[in-house]
Amino acid sequence: MSALRRTATTATDVACRAVGRRHVVRAARFVLNRARLDIPNDMRFNGETSMQRWILDLSSAGQEVHVCDVGANVGRWSAAMLTAARRAGRLGDLDLHAFEPSSYTFALLSQALDGQPVRMRRLALGESSGSVDLHIVAPGAGTNSLHEPTGSRAIVATEEVSSMTLDSYAEEAHLHHVTLVKIDTEGHDLSVLLGAQKLLSEHRIVAAQFEYNDRWIAARSFLRDVFKLVAPLGYCIGKLTPNGLEFYPSWDAELETFVEGNYVACVQELTERLPSVNWWKSNGKKMKR
Repeated sequence: MSALRRTATTATDVACRAVGRRHVVRAARFVLNRARLDIPNDMRFNGETSMQRWILDLSSAGQEVHVCDVGANVGRWSAAMLTAARRAGRLGDLDLHAFEPSSYTFALLSQALDGQPVRMRRLALGESSGSVDLHIVAPGAGTNSLHEPTGSRAIVATEEVSSMTLDSYAEEAHLHHVTLVKIDTEGHDLSVLLGAQKLLSEHRIVAAQFEYNDRWIAARSFLRDVFKLVAPLGYCIGKLTPNGLEFYPSWDAELETFVEGNYVACVQELTERLPSVNWWKSNGKKMKR
C-alpha cells in the first residue's frame, strides 16, 4: 500500500469513529459525484438548456430543426426549447413534437403550451405499438413510469395508455430526420431507442438525449445496452454536463452507477462540434472518437 493510501485509510477510519460512518459515506459520495460531474439533475444547471442552444447553433438560419420531447410531463423542457428558439430568432425554424401518455399530465401539458407552435400527442413511445400500463405514483408526477417502481415508491393507480414506436411516428408525421430527441421516460428510455432503430441505422437522428437513473433497474436496462445498440451504428455516447459532453470511447463498468443524469448519443461528426470535457479515466488526454 502506498503512503498516500495509508494516509487516506487512517484519515477515513478516524473520521468514521469521530462522526460516524453515515456522515463519512455521504460526504465521500458527494465528493465522488462532484468529481464525476454527476451534479443535481436540474435542467437549468445540468447542461440541458445548453444542449438546446448548441443544437440550434449547429444548424443554419432557415434550416428546420425537428425536435421530439418524449416524456414531456407538464412541458418544462418543451417550454425551455421554445424559449431558446425564440431568443435565437429561430422559432420559425423549430418543429417541436411533445409526447406525454398520462391523461391527467397531458391536460396540464396542453394548458402550459396552449397557443405555442408545438404538436402534442397523448402517447407513449417505446419498442412496439399497442397499449401499455402506466404506473401512477402521483397525479402529474415526473416519476410516473411504464415500469413498476421499486423501493419506497408506491403505486396509487395504473392507466392503460397507447404506445407507438418513434420509427412509426416519424413515418406518420413525415419526419425525414430528427435533429434532437429528448427522452425522459423513467426507465423506459432504452425501449424508446429500440423503437427508433430504423431512424438510428439511417442516421436520421442527429442526437438523442436520454435520462439514466435508478429507474433503469426496474426496467432491467443498462447503459451497456445503449452502447450495444448505437455504437455499431456509428453513434458516440457522452454524459451531458454544464461545460459540455463527456464522451466515452466505449462502455465501461465504471459508468453503471444508476446516478441520475442525462446522456447523449450523437452522430460521429457532431462530437467535434459540440463542447466537450475529458473523461476522468482519460488522464487528460484528448480521446479519439
